Amino acid sequence: MSFEQNFLPVFSVDWLGLLNRLKNLEGNYGILAPISSNKSLLTNIRDLGKTFFIDSGVFSNQECPWYYETHSEYLDERWVRKRKLASEEHLRRKVREYLEHCDQFLPNFVFTQDIFGEPLLSLYLARLTWQEYWKKPRNYTLIGVVQVGYSIYNWQQNLVPQLNSFPPHYYSPKSFLASLISAYREIGYDYIALGGLLKVDKTRTTGLKFGLSTQELDELLAWSRPEFVLGGLALTRAEVLKKHNVWADSTGWLWWNEKYDTKFRDRNAFQEVLELAAI
Repeated sequence: MSFEQNFLPVFSVDWLGLLNRLKNLEGNYGILAPISSNKSLLTNIRDLGKTFFIDSGVFSNQECPWYYETHSEYLDERWVRKRKLASEEHLRRKVREYLEHCDQFLPNFVFTQDIFGEPLLSLYLARLTWQEYWKKPRNYTLIGVVQVGYSIYNWQQNLVPQLNSFPPHYYSPKSFLASLISAYREIGYDYIALGGLLKVDKTRTTGLKFGLSTQELDELLAWSRPEFVLGGLALTRAEVLKKHNVWADSTGWLWWNEKYDTKFRDRNAFQEVLELAAI
C-alpha cells in the first residue's frame, strides 16, 4: 500500500472506548495504535478495514527503556552499575520482536522504533530496522521516524560569529535536519514521518502539546517534505497539513472530548476534520 497524494487524518487510539467513538464517522480516515495495545483492540482495528498504523509507543517505559542495558564495572574498590546503550545484538533482537509482533495484526504501515530526543540514535535504529524488515516477506510498509523536535527546540545559536565558525546557513537546525532526512532516504525509506514535536505540558489534560505554531509547521513542511507528522493533527493545523498533502495523527484524543475541552462541546471535531479532508 502506498500513500495517496492527499491529506488523510489519522486518529490515535489505545483502548476500545476510543475506537467505538470512530465507528459512526463518515469519511476516509486512518487509525494508529501502539503495539502495546490489547490484542483484541489491534484485531478490531484491522477488521474495520481502515488504513491501519502501528507504532512502538515512544513514551512508554521511559524509566527503563528497551534500548539500554545494565553494565557492571568495578571502580574504586566497589562494583558500580551503569546503564549504557545496548549492544547491536540486543537492539536487533528487540527490533525483530517488534516487527514480528506487528506481523500478527496485518497493519498497512508500521513506524520504526525511535528514541525520543535522540535524532542520531534513532537513525542508527532506523538502519537496523530496515535491515531486519527485509529479512522476510512482509505485507506492511515501513515508515522511518526522524526525530526533528529536539533539534528544533534545543538548537544553540552562536550569538557572536567566530572567525572559524560555519556560515550561518550551515549552522542551523534546517541544515542538520535536511541531512538527517536525506540519510533516511539513502537507507531506502520511501516514507518519512517527523517525530519528537510534542512537548511535555503539565497544564494540559493530555500532558503534551504540539510545540510549533501553524506558521512554523507550514515552513517545516515546505522544505522537509515528509509523508507524515506524528502528533500533528488538530483542527488548527488541518489546513496546513492538507496544503502540503501530509498525513498526521491526533496529538491526543482529549482535544476533541467535550468532557475535557469545552470549546468542542457543541461541535463534532472528528467529523469537521473529515469534512475538511474531503474538500
